[in-house]
Amino acid sequence: ALQYAIMASLAGWGGSLADSQERASPSWGSGRLKVLALALALGSVAFLGHGMPEFAGDIFPMNDTVVLMWHISMRCIYAVSLGIVAPCLDGITLAHLDCIEGSSTTEFGKERMYGAFFWGLGSLAAGIGIDHYGYDFLYAMLVVSLLASYIAMGVYLWGLGRDTTGAFKSLDDVNGNNSIHIRFEYQHEEPKSNSESEGVIPNVELFQMLFKTAYGQAIIFLVFTISMGVSVVDNLAFIFFDVLGASNTMDGWTVVFTVIFEIPVFYVAPIILERYGPGRLLVAAGIAYIIRVVGYTLVPEGDMYIILMLETLHGLTYAGSKSGSVEFVSRLMPEGHEASGQGILVFITYFGVVAGLIMAGWMQETLGARFMFRVMAAIVSVGVIVYALAELFCDKTEQEAPTETKSESCHLTKSDSCASSASAFADNETERYIRKMKYDSLNKYVQNKDW
Repeated sequence: ALQYAIMASLAGWGGSLADSQERASPSWGSGRLKVLALALALGSVAFLGHGMPEFAGDIFPMNDTVVLMWHISMRCIYAVSLGIVAPCLDGITLAHLDCIEGSSTTEFGKERMYGAFFWGLGSLAAGIGIDHYGYDFLYAMLVVSLLASYIAMGVYLWGLGRDTTGAFKSLDDVNGNNSIHIRFEYQHEEPKSNSESEGVIPNVELFQMLFKTAYGQAIIFLVFTISMGVSVVDNLAFIFFDVLGASNTMDGWTVVFTVIFEIPVFYVAPIILERYGPGRLLVAAGIAYIIRVVGYTLVPEGDMYIILMLETLHGLTYAGSKSGSVEFVSRLMPEGHEASGQGILVFITYFGVVAGLIMAGWMQETLGARFMFRVMAAIVSVGVIVYALAELFCDKTEQEAPTETKSESCHLTKSDSCASSASAFADNETERYIRKMKYDSLNKYVQNKDW
């Protein structure tokens, strides 16, 4: 809980740091990648620091209290790193998708799919490695993974440098220093604050954007309750699995089975988001979680293979909640604040994780794991019910509605008159044409163009 509290408190700042470095960078992507590289180095040093009591026993005081405090401090430093890495990486992905012609942020799931695959592969390798070589295997695995990450970032920057489409340009290259920014809005324009007119919006204002409507509040509450529930299966379920007789290798296989369904859900997430919107994908994630943890409570000791079957539901829970929440937040965030928006989302989700771990940890210790899982299922059920009520009785803004219906509903008026329908259709088509002519390669409105 302490680690996640640190991540939650720093995620908003981490996202803003990445965005500010990106605005100051001379080339597209280099600012956020610089922050990502430094945060990865910090987290790796903290993880390797856990080996100090073992490998530097001569200079390290071998007092149980000192050793415990050392490990806690390393976890706190690691949490600082993750609080920066998570929004930074998601921000890079969303900004990249927004630059590609014919793509959009709804494609986030397809990109995240590769992360799910390597997460499962790495977890299986870690479980087998620990069983054969002990926990020291993780230090070697970390070094290899860190080097691979830096190589991947280098290749990415090299690829951006060879881009000939002109899609990946810094904001200064696209807009110019003295240009007038023209922005299309579906809703009426509100007066902009001084900070917004300068291109930088404070995190407090970005946070308030998520809660402007009752429907948005219901989605955020659902994200919060799912985060409470997922915190238990991510952090406390392995203790329950040990009671059932699981080995480290079996724990690794449980992660593999979660990823088996994460990958296809991430892949089809763009289609689901366009047709049904983020809210319904989050509801599916919540229902899958409820079935899974209630199933935990019915598994007798020694039947870990039943657990493996239930773990497949985690794919829908994690991929659905991740894709749905990221898309919902990205729709509401202004250009240039992708990482900041994801930092706010990390703050909300990790705050739910902290609340879930504190509550669930006490229940597991005093009332038992099976009782704890039933309570967490009830909490997520409340989130699903609240969203269902909002879906039935609350209006959605254009950004909150499924994208398939936007182009048809933004400006068309309901009428039985053929003339009025044709006029509305013509207005809509004219608007599309104007937007197309005014869009630059970044899929944003160009500025100071002769049109």
